[in-house]
Amino acid sequence: MRDFSSGDINGDVTINDHSNQTNYKLLIHCDNEELLAEEMHRIKVLRKERRRKSKVMFKILSGCGLLLLFAGGWYLLKGQLDMVSALSGLGGVILTFATLSGADTPNAFEKRQIDALDEINTLLRERDVR
Repeated sequence: MRDFSSGDINGDVTINDHSNQTNYKLLIHCDNEELLAEEMHRIKVLRKERRRKSKVMFKILSGCGLLLLFAGGWYLLKGQLDMVSALSGLGGVILTFATLSGADTPNAFEKRQIDALDEINTLLRERDVR
């Protein structure tokens, strides 16, 4: 682009634009086989995203569980298992459940995949494939 801006181009210039190689189609313009293939692809992508989220949450929860067991065992061995310690542990358990419920809600990527799957399902039902 530097040469174009300076004006030092002499002769013919050919620019090959390869940006239109990938032609995307709207779902409504796809035939039944393409819709079924797209549905399988979207399901696979959605499963992969949910598996990724589950792995992260499992690691966090297992770490928190180990810390809770260690703290409970420590207080039990020291003989200091009183009401304040129990309430602190209960607060941690409540926060864990709140985190679990928040992690179960779909993110923007998952919502987009679910919306596309709903549209594919609607199109296939309208075409009497399902």
